[in-house]
Amino acid sequence: MASEDTLIGNELRLQLGDGNSPEAFVDFCSIFDVAGLGESKPLIDVTTLCDLARVFRNGLKEGAELTIQANFIQGDEQTRDLFERYQADDLANFRLVIVDSSPSEYFAFRATILGWQITPPIGEKAVMQFTLKVSGAVEWVHD
Repeated sequence: MASEDTLIGNELRLQLGDGNSPEAFVDFCSIFDVAGLGESKPLIDVTTLCDLARVFRNGLKEGAELTIQANFIQGDEQTRDLFERYQADDLANFRLVIVDSSPSEYFAFRATILGWQITPPIGEKAVMQFTLKVSGAVEWVHD
């Protein structure tokens, strides 16, 4: 695969689930930056008296905190939905979709909204930022 085959950021779309059953996902188009999606495992020292060197194993994986930044657009349903989920302490379902992939391919995860901020600078675009914490595993889905 050639290096020019790499995806550009706008070829990945963050989608927010509507919470219904079956759940529908909608592109979160006002977003201009998503940073930090991933997981990590803590290192656990399991060395015993009979070991000749330190011995380690992985602990349980933990989802990362991630930041979403969106243009603050009056009436935007997704930013209002995240704000309301923050107020209600609800988990939200997300997908980071690879646009026009065939078969479809995306990362699926649930997250709680830890915080939000709005930045209304004079003469610049207004930005709404959300901090999320992944709850459970991130799945890389290939349909």
